Amino acid sequence: MTSVKSETPSLPWRQRSARALRNPLYRRYFFAQMPLVVGSWIHSIAVGWLMWRLSASPWLLGLLAICDMGPTFLLGPVTGTISDRIRRRNLLILTQSTFIILVSALALLTLTNHVTPEIVMLFTLLLGIVTAFDSPSRQAFVAELVGLDDLRNAIALNSMLFNAARLIGPAVGGAIVATFGEGWCFALKGLAYVPMLIMLITLKGVPHLERARAPFFREMRSGFAFVRSHAHAGRILILVGICSFTSVPYFSFLPILANKMLKSDASIAGILMSITGVGAVCAAIILTVFDRITVLQVYPKWSAFLLGLAQIGIGFSTSTPVTAALALPMGFAILSQNLASNSLLQHFTPPAYRGRVMAMYSMMLLGTVPFGSLIVGAVGERLGMPVTFIAGGILCSATALLVAFLPKPPELDLPGPSVQPSAV
Repeated sequence: MTSVKSETPSLPWRQRSARALRNPLYRRYFFAQMPLVVGSWIHSIAVGWLMWRLSASPWLLGLLAICDMGPTFLLGPVTGTISDRIRRRNLLILTQSTFIILVSALALLTLTNHVTPEIVMLFTLLLGIVTAFDSPSRQAFVAELVGLDDLRNAIALNSMLFNAARLIGPAVGGAIVATFGEGWCFALKGLAYVPMLIMLITLKGVPHLERARAPFFREMRSGFAFVRSHAHAGRILILVGICSFTSVPYFSFLPILANKMLKSDASIAGILMSITGVGAVCAAIILTVFDRITVLQVYPKWSAFLLGLAQIGIGFSTSTPVTAALALPMGFAILSQNLASNSLLQHFTPPAYRGRVMAMYSMMLLGTVPFGSLIVGAVGERLGMPVTFIAGGILCSATALLVAFLPKPPELDLPGPSVQPSAV
């Protein structure tokens, strides 16, 4: 039993901020992601608008969110175990190919005016199922590309790219929908997967750990046992779930905030989301440099505490400038919390368990959102959205304080499964 004590050697901050890009394998992966993350935001805007145009039903929009993210929560234990049992590069080639087929079919049906609300729901569910396999494997695959020393920097760079795309992707998607229609957004998303698929097919020399396998369900249970037996991982996952759940009123009900609480229009909702994106990008930039484990361990609990305070302030605010000022720390807090949690989990988790643990991370981060939306919608309808913001903020900050002042867990010892490294 050995503890992982890997820290990056001292480097000038400019070199530290993008050091993972020195790795040629990760560099190819990073640039292949660029069209994909922009395409994801374009798709998100288009599919929601398409469902609203076809149905004009808030209920179906809520159900669409469950179809999109629900499989990540429900299938996480299965997909994480599968990710740990097979070569992740092969699994990602399969998921990218399936994404292209599904999104292209949806584009064709939309462009030929054969799309219906039921078809949109079905394709969103299918895409959600594929995402449940793709997400934990993609996150664990980055660790295979860069190794432990540069992993934290690679995760921060990925998050910075994703949040930078959020600043332009929705606007581009909205313009394409307004000018050409939703079908062309889906067609662009299908094309956006192609560079990643080509990169994965041609990528050589990725280390892969061969290990003895136990029966499938025994390995699934061992993933949960690992998290239960290590207080670091368990506390991090609890905070991720709480932050994701309590931030639902802001990220999923922003139009209501702008209209009902601030007495404004959709333009303010867009501005608030952009300000939140700026805060998130700032967090990602900072964590590309200040990513030592001793520093990262501070972020999950205190970022969650800051997130709760920002939500409480937004709940009390009826002023657009005040809410806009709180949107910046809101974005910083949620991204720094999630980014630090992702980095710490991957650092503390042995490679043989990484797919299962990252599936649990995805369950807490994404899977709580659609179910949280249903709860928040019901509470907001009965008690009002300001009360919902305030209650969620109190829950978030209180949980962060509880975790912060619990006795410090012992140094995490990692199990040592029998593995033999090989190259793909």
